[in-house]
Amino acid sequence: MTSAAHAATEAKRIRASERAFRIALKVIRDAGLPVGKVCITGGQIEIHCADVDANETGQKDEGLKQW
Repeated sequence: MTSAAHAATEAKRIRASERAFRIALKVIRDAGLPVGKVCITGGQIEIHCADVDANETGQKDEGLKQW
């Protein structure tokens, strides 16, 4: 392969499809897991699930009583 042809193949843009992203989020939602963070870099999708315990409490009052 010539250097010009090699450079053309390296410059090809890769990105994650919206369909793949929606399918991944649907699977996580159907499993009942809370999503904490989503990172999309090029063709890679990273979905980080939040702690289940943090979602169950609902309040972050650190044990303070209601007035």
